Amino acid sequence: MDRDTNEQFCIDILPKVSRTFAPTIRMLPQPLSLHVTVAYLLCRVADTIEDSSVLDVEHKKAILRAYASLLQRERSCLSPDGFMQRLRTLPRRGAEYELLHNFPSLMAVYARFPLNVRKGISIWVVEMVSGMRKYAQSKYNSTQNFLNTLRDVDDYIYYVAGTVGNMLTVLFAHYSSRIDRRIAKKLEKNAEAFGKGLQMINIIRDMPADWRYHRSYIPNELLAKYDLTRQSVFSPRAAVRSREMVDELIDLALSYLDGALQYIVDIPKAELRIRLACLLPLFWALQTLLHLKNNFDVFFNKEKIKISRATLREELCFAHVSVLSNQLLRRRYHTLRQAITSA
Repeated sequence: MDRDTNEQFCIDILPKVSRTFAPTIRMLPQPLSLHVTVAYLLCRVADTIEDSSVLDVEHKKAILRAYASLLQRERSCLSPDGFMQRLRTLPRRGAEYELLHNFPSLMAVYARFPLNVRKGISIWVVEMVSGMRKYAQSKYNSTQNFLNTLRDVDDYIYYVAGTVGNMLTVLFAHYSSRIDRRIAKKLEKNAEAFGKGLQMINIIRDMPADWRYHRSYIPNELLAKYDLTRQSVFSPRAAVRSREMVDELIDLALSYLDGALQYIVDIPKAELRIRLACLLPLFWALQTLLHLKNNFDVFFNKEKIKISRATLREELCFAHVSVLSNQLLRRRYHTLRQAITSA
């Protein structure tokens, strides 16, 4: 494929593998938008391998090890043939597998990025992969018990999402001369919280679907605290205790989102499109939690919690109006936060 076709593949596949983040990534200025698109897709490659139901744990770990090695060797990005041999037996149906089987197109675009951009991406994708290898064995041994404590939860979401916050910070700083070393240091303090907070929302929101597919990201420590089992979380008899447990998970998510808000207000106002791209996922996440709290009966009936298009548009309008005002952002954030905790 030529250059334009490779880039077009990356742009076209993004919304197929992420309907949530594709619109906000597209808000970013070029070439940052393309850098973040490719970085996100590289993360999805790792995630697809780790989540694949057709690979046993040893194959997963071997492929992830090869993937990390590929990204760590600078010139290897020009020839991913050896890595592709490991993917031949994987399915071809579905957008995630389409991404895997077109991996050379992704790497062809990545290879043209400046060295500092490639290093900023690869170091954090490799870190993510190291965590996926760490937890792959545990999940294989017992999909219902691979997280024991809240500290394990924090460790897990660091690898799958905190790393993304760090990676974005590197890419933002490389793109913008306004993000000097002083501002970059401020962003680094809350970069992990930005990623972790959004991941915690996913964990909470997806609890019903995970329960149906015999997955669980609830730590054993928290289940014991509320005298629950993984099987009884959605039992009507345990409704009060289950809601208390979910409230605790929501409080944990909000503690991360507090850091995410600070991350956004520390981005220079002149970088309006970067602020906007970070702002929308934060407020959509808050609205998701508020909708969940106001619809606990739906949630515990194992139905997916999803905010309406009207709410999405409401936050989009608010973001455009207030993106340059830290005061308005803080006020809106704390209004939604209070509504969540008091619901």
